Amino acid sequence: MTYKMHKLTHNNLNSFIKNEIIKDIKKLRGKHTPISEVVHNDSKLLRVEKIYDLRKEKKYFYLLIVRNYNKLPKLRYFLAISLANNSSDLLVQLARNYALKNDLKIIQYSIFPKTLRIQLLLLKELKLIEDYANSIDKLKIYRKEFRSKLIKIKNLLENE
Repeated sequence: MTYKMHKLTHNNLNSFIKNEIIKDIKKLRGKHTPISEVVHNDSKLLRVEKIYDLRKEKKYFYLLIVRNYNKLPKLRYFLAISLANNSSDLLVQLARNYALKNDLKIIQYSIFPKTLRIQLLLLKELKLIEDYANSIDKLKIYRKEFRSKLIKIKNLLENE
């Protein structure tokens, strides 16, 4: 992809997000911790610029806008769904395989830093406008599967 095409695609995505997704959406205030990403066995930090709360329109969803460690694109957009309000190592292990198979990222992150509650988030990077609707559907399906796994585990433990 040439520089011009890359810039054009990113500008289209940027205007789509500003005009269609976050137009009337509440931005979460406060400082947000950076997200770590492993690239070629090296850990890179993605500084979180803004987090938008999409839960009014899309239950359990957030949009994270992060500053890229590379020059292009300057900003990256991640659609996130909350799998659990209180994360744990067990929950991460349950969600890990699906995330790896489907090119998703899973993080333990405090959306609301003042509450000291670490949520388990499943992230899908938006690179094209067409990714948005497809990503919402994918993330919803996996959240449903994940929650049903948790219920099965709970029932197994109760029946012991």
